[in-house]
Amino acid sequence: MSERRDYGMAVDTLASYLQTRQQRSRAAGPRDADRHEVAGMLGTPLPPEDDKDAQMRFSMGQGYAEGGLMAEADEQRLFTEACLHGLRARLCDDIDALDGYLPSHVAELARKIAGVLEVPQPATA
Repeated sequence: MSERRDYGMAVDTLASYLQTRQQRSRAAGPRDADRHEVAGMLGTPLPPEDDKDAQMRFSMGQGYAEGGLMAEADEQRLFTEACLHGLRARLCDDIDALDGYLPSHVAELARKIAGVLEVPQPATA
């Protein structure tokens, strides 16, 4: 059993809530395992047959997509996606590219967000 400290709960329990085992540098970007899982959710590209880890991650992604975890797009997810695309477009000065790869309703919201990001905001104390 894990020792208790001033936290009022077992250290392992606290670690599971904080998900410390999953933390890694965001600067490193997505891992190959992440890419294979997303590919499974989207349906392409298929990983090489000899790469068992990639096949497993791809299958996990397929399971998420088929299991209905991605079936309905909720408003929070769409807004978050639009925010990320709007920020990226603003940083790259490529607002027009949004129409090339996003559904029209997400691209429209991303353009609005990018427009807001263009206007300097006064700092508040």
